[in-house]
Amino acid sequence: MAQATQAYKRSLSGSVGAGLSSVFNGSGRTYYILEHKVSSKYHKAGEAQEIIVDQIELGRDSKCQVQFDESFQTVSRRHAAIVRDGDNWKLIQLSQTNTTFLNGHPVQKEWYLQNGDEIQLSVNGPKLGFIIPTGNKAKTGSIGLSRRLSLFREQALRPYKAAMAVMGAVIALLIAGGVTYGVLDHLSDVKREKMTAAQIEQMQHEADSIQAAHEAESAAMMEEIQNVKKDNAALKRRIKDIQAPPAAVPAEGTTPRVTGSTTSNKTIAACEPQVYFVKISKIVLSYEGDSRTYENIGTGSGFLLDDGRFITARHVVEPWMYPSSEEDEFSLICNAIVHGGGDAVCYIDAYSPTGQHIAFTSKQVVVDRSSDKVYSYSGDEIRIPEDDDLDWAYYRTSLSGGLPYNNTLSTKLPVQAKLTVLGYPFGLGANSSSDIHPIYSEAVVAREGLVNKCILTTATTFEHGNSGGPVFATSTNDDLIVVGLVSAGRGRSTGIVVPIAAVK
Repeated sequence: MAQATQAYKRSLSGSVGAGLSSVFNGSGRTYYILEHKVSSKYHKAGEAQEIIVDQIELGRDSKCQVQFDESFQTVSRRHAAIVRDGDNWKLIQLSQTNTTFLNGHPVQKEWYLQNGDEIQLSVNGPKLGFIIPTGNKAKTGSIGLSRRLSLFREQALRPYKAAMAVMGAVIALLIAGGVTYGVLDHLSDVKREKMTAAQIEQMQHEADSIQAAHEAESAAMMEEIQNVKKDNAALKRRIKDIQAPPAAVPAEGTTPRVTGSTTSNKTIAACEPQVYFVKISKIVLSYEGDSRTYENIGTGSGFLLDDGRFITARHVVEPWMYPSSEEDEFSLICNAIVHGGGDAVCYIDAYSPTGQHIAFTSKQVVVDRSSDKVYSYSGDEIRIPEDDDLDWAYYRTSLSGGLPYNNTLSTKLPVQAKLTVLGYPFGLGANSSSDIHPIYSEAVVAREGLVNKCILTTATTFEHGNSGGPVFATSTNDDLIVVGLVSAGRGRSTGIVVPIAAVK
């Protein structure tokens, strides 16, 4: 992974000059965050380190702004650098002996960074997440002044320790007197002047004032971090509970009785043509003029109702709304981008056993967002649906001949009623677009009626890939009637089925 650009060289303008601009012109400067994923002597796992200068170095050398201790023996003294290139950031390989990895790929010379990338210093070395804040937090001005001053000392002055005391005095004078950047033109003269004891004492007083302000803001930041941790803990509990793969008007007439007997093969075969294999062909992610395409994201199932609606699960067409775990960074980052001014579009292709092809996007489906709850992820806003019964989506078609369904029955199924499930677990049954045959699965109603507004099943045999597929009850006439769609599994045998009555 290499991309040729101008050779890197450490400079005052990239560190001190950029740092001063961030301190005094916060509204006109952007920054990024390095999320430490392992603990070291200098940084704890989970720490978010704001970088406000235009160039930093990573390594074990004391002059590196992102420093690792001697226990990381495969991290070089000056291992890698991150520098600004116009509106972009790029990762530069500095070490002659140890490799730098970007998203698992070795960086030969340098490569541009994107929001959500993962940087690793050497094989089995420390990992860092690269995060670009969005919305109101995109500018360095969103960081408090005392915090910016502290970051300036850590990042702009660290490579130039010999001049640190003098530079600190200049900054104190700039703040106290409101002096412009022109003072820096005389920096070399200031270094050569012989300071009086009174001047030194005054500078020390200013430095102490800055430090006190920094400590006060640090305490406030710690309180905010604790609040974020509480929010993240709630998010993790919610994600753990989801366990989802990456990934109408009631019918006329009386409610049919449900039988517990096995459905005939003939009846199942009659329904198969309306059970579609769903393929997520690509996701196009866009943010601030940049666009990326991710292909062949996953598969699922879907079905056509007799009113022309094509039904599938919401987590199939909007997978970023249902992260599979707190480690599912792709979904979480996509979610943050979608709710931070960016956009994501999922392109879906659905194929039936008869050769019918339905193509649509996530922008064309109907979903219910009323239970989406706001959480924080790495300082950005994300949203996670709270109610399992809203894990549905439909696309309105002009097709006819779909499956019959019954809203009332879907909310009043008796305990032990046997359910038939058709779909494409793990993509099985879909050998090609011209060779589609759904796989039979089954489940048993675990409790009469609904549990948390969903049908709770036991003896469940559906798997990942069945998501969005139809769930049938069998009438006494051996007819299959759609009563729901597959949402998610819970453990080895328990399942969650969204009642068809919830799809509105």
